[in-house]
Amino acid sequence: MENIGSFVHIKKQNLHFNGCSTCEGHCCNGAKGFAVSPLILEDFEAVYKNFAILFSLSGEKLVVYVLLNDGQNYCKYCVDNLCSIYDQRPPACELYPISPYFEHLLVDTNCPSVNSEFGKSICSDGQLHSDFYTKRLENFVQKLAATQTFLESIHHLDHFDYVGDILGLPLFTYNQPSDSKYIQMHLESLKHFVDK
Repeated sequence: MENIGSFVHIKKQNLHFNGCSTCEGHCCNGAKGFAVSPLILEDFEAVYKNFAILFSLSGEKLVVYVLLNDGQNYCKYCVDNLCSIYDQRPPACELYPISPYFEHLLVDTNCPSVNSEFGKSICSDGQLHSDFYTKRLENFVQKLAATQTFLESIHHLDHFDYVGDILGLPLFTYNQPSDSKYIQMHLESLKHFVDK
């Protein structure tokens, strides 16, 4: 696995990050960056108070996402190209331009601040620099497996309601009573979906 779109594997890269101050917040703009980001279970608590948590299907597999924006405009927390909830931003935003993909670490070379010459070192000789390492990356494959196990346990198509598409991605909400803390956080997060 060498790359996915503009995301490249760190193993052969020597990349730097020049900071966000010269960027126009491309990653916060649904038209240029990202509208959704996949979640693992530990992410729910970090996002549900500020963003909607929604489900989708990838083939036959149930997946869960944080809805960052409407796919056409900036995140509602992006003010003057800065994050107004920086200390409470979602894990995907905290990690960016790094993204875990199973056991692989990728860097988005489409980020205007990623380059091979100057700024803070992201990675060199296949190693992620400690400044870009977060607790979320620890045992990521196991965390992803636990998330998939949970999603399989609730995967009954009649337990979900279709609520619309974002950039062609069908989105669903869970419609059954549940004592699961993850379902409770999902349901509470839906107040942010109405605001989109």
